[in-house]
Amino acid sequence: MRKLLVFTLFICTLILASIQGFAQARRITKPPPGTAPADNRAASVLHEDASGYAARKFQEFQSKQLPFDPKLLEKTVQEQKELAARYAAELMTRSDLSGDDLYYTGLLYHLSANEERTLELLKRFLDRDKQATGERPQHARYIIVLRSAQMNRLEEAENALADYLSKEPRKISEQVTMQNALTSAYHKTKQTERAVAHAEEAFKAAKSLQATAKTTTADRLLFLSSNTLVDIYQEMKKPASAILTVLEEVRKLAMAAPSPRLYVDATEKLVDVLVESKRKSDAVKIIEDSLIYAKASVGQESQRFVVQSLQRKQKHLRLQGEIAPEISIVKWVEQAPVQISGLRGRVVLLDFWATWCGPCLAAFPHLREWHEKYKERGLVILGITKYYGHGNRQEMTPAEELGFIERFKKQYNLPYGVAVTDTDNNHRNYG
Repeated sequence: MRKLLVFTLFICTLILASIQGFAQARRITKPPPGTAPADNRAASVLHEDASGYAARKFQEFQSKQLPFDPKLLEKTVQEQKELAARYAAELMTRSDLSGDDLYYTGLLYHLSANEERTLELLKRFLDRDKQATGERPQHARYIIVLRSAQMNRLEEAENALADYLSKEPRKISEQVTMQNALTSAYHKTKQTERAVAHAEEAFKAAKSLQATAKTTTADRLLFLSSNTLVDIYQEMKKPASAILTVLEEVRKLAMAAPSPRLYVDATEKLVDVLVESKRKSDAVKIIEDSLIYAKASVGQESQRFVVQSLQRKQKHLRLQGEIAPEISIVKWVEQAPVQISGLRGRVVLLDFWATWCGPCLAAFPHLREWHEKYKERGLVILGITKYYGHGNRQEMTPAEELGFIERFKKQYNLPYGVAVTDTDNNHRNYG
């Protein structure tokens, strides 16, 4: 079961990393050294090959039972970009590039994170018939909106969105994503009124999608859109009633679906908003009522997940605004012994982690970045782990495991202190 969970997390992270890679705007235009002879396959076939690269590699990793490795993830994403860039460059050498070949070449540039070429090729594809309808023209307009928004070419993005909305077919999921992209772009440029207008449109479209699609993607888009809208409302100091109405609406939609995951996520966000508004007693009541609902009305197959998630949030809620519990440590690694009470007045981040935990490894680069960026301003990061009795797929004594943890810390270049305990007290006290 653990292997299945790790591989599931791996593919989800792989997809997320691919999306984030697009946003990083790395322009890969030249094929890597040692390019193979000309590839005469159709543009559509080359695109299919490149777009499926990550999934094929994941299947290979799964068959070999490889553990999650952030470096392998990064390498796979980069390889996919380079493959797409090589195919796109190959297609650009063809003298007869036109029609759908322009479309697939644009998609390859999109996959390689080359925004300028993506827009150039997809616009050329649409120029042949600006009133064209159908899956490909609409998808081209969709990508133009996303790329233009990322590049802060907001007028282009707005025009492409209007063009998309005037044609068929229109996918509600794409409408949500485009509205969210423009929300983010306007928000970054401090154009709050424009941002909130698109956020409200995204939320409206996401509600429509969730009411009909009943899929995890629909739930995710609704939660993302509602969160974004709530955050902007808070920034604009909108009345609490408007903010809470959004989240209560999402919770009702989740109950009607039913969607346990969406219900938990929306409830946790609602609780966070109440706590931020200094209404902790109301937040406590929301969790208590939600637990009663879950135990009475959530189906047996999902009830355990919902109840455990809400109970975990309940534990966290009891800690919020209170004095942080002391930590119990038996061994410190490259860190002078400290107590939480001795760190009062500083920002302290406790990272509960394990050597075998895939998501923990994925978090390390961010923790390293925050440590370097904020250590001089008072941030203290402590990596809290415990003796699990094993490491690197073999049983270990506490002394052996401590040595393994010390080597692990060096291997992943963790610049902050690590603390090891031999009980579950820290995990239990922090929920």
